[in-house]
Amino acid sequence: MSKIHCALVAVAVVLLASCVARTGMPEFSVFDKSAMNEAVQVSSDALIEDVSVVRLDASEGAPILGVIEDVCESENAYYIVSSDMVYRYAKDGSFVMRIGAKGRGPGEYLNPRGIGMSDGRLYVFNYNTQNILTYGEDGSFIGSSSQSALMNSGIYLSSFFFSGGDMILYYSSNSPVQDMLRWDAASDELAVISRRSREMLPLEVIMGENYIFGDRDNPFIYNNFNDTVYVLDDGRPEPSMLMRLGKYRYEYSDLTFEGMMSLSAPRMNILWIAAAGENILIAYSVVNLGDESSAFLGLYNTRTGEYSQNVEITGIPEDFAAITPAERLFEGMQDDELLSVRPVSDTGDEYVIIKYRFK
Repeated sequence: MSKIHCALVAVAVVLLASCVARTGMPEFSVFDKSAMNEAVQVSSDALIEDVSVVRLDASEGAPILGVIEDVCESENAYYIVSSDMVYRYAKDGSFVMRIGAKGRGPGEYLNPRGIGMSDGRLYVFNYNTQNILTYGEDGSFIGSSSQSALMNSGIYLSSFFFSGGDMILYYSSNSPVQDMLRWDAASDELAVISRRSREMLPLEVIMGENYIFGDRDNPFIYNNFNDTVYVLDDGRPEPSMLMRLGKYRYEYSDLTFEGMMSLSAPRMNILWIAAAGENILIAYSVVNLGDESSAFLGLYNTRTGEYSQNVEITGIPEDFAAITPAERLFEGMQDDELLSVRPVSDTGDEYVIIKYRFK
């Protein structure tokens, strides 16, 4: 779901260090400038079981797509957030309908930024109004969270992620990392996954970029404030591995105008993370690299522990279906599936849905 940006648990640095020492968690550095080399070519045959392409309806009456914010799939349809609208397409790519409309009335939204399917219902997160709208698969409006315990909790949502039939909410709050809640939309009950531990330092709010990705029943939860990837155990986050950014993160002193203007060392920006079978794909950019290309695709194998910080996946039949850092991937219906929606050419006249099924 828009799916793309997410949230974590507040853990003090000293406690985290002792936890790592006890568990012996696997770890790797996402980017090491001293080890930079030409992209390692990895055959798609080693990673991908199948690539399928569905061409989206471009006939008169079908929408003109722009920036793709989020994508999700049900057994009968694809749902796409683009240009501040939500659209439904049939599995053969034919346009079915627009879900909801622009506005502030019942069933309307201003800035949809996340969607998800659960138990035959479509959930749309409206960023501007900070509520979650519920629709039937047929597009009928069911209700809004505006009067629920969720909206009366005083939190400020970033987005959500479905896990085990519940909704994980990640949001900005006055904590060193974003807190997380689990919301049961049917019962309108909230349960805490992570709590704030201390007041934030000035400007610290922009330091904790968060990601939820992978297994829908037990997703990986990553926060680059403390380099830790967690899994949920009985509803609580437990450290699983370390993805270190090291000196390439932003420090507090950088977070001023003068500090940003005087940066000389490279700094990283993670674009997206996706679980692909037994592998994790990490798309990131590195700023201040001179004339070098700044976008990279990292590949980590969770079974062997092998990591390559700069890979090129070769052998995908269609050029427009290549997996690159610039093309964001979204979760499919199954844990080994990823989706992408993109134009076939630079003209943007025709879009396709690409489904990758990983080994």
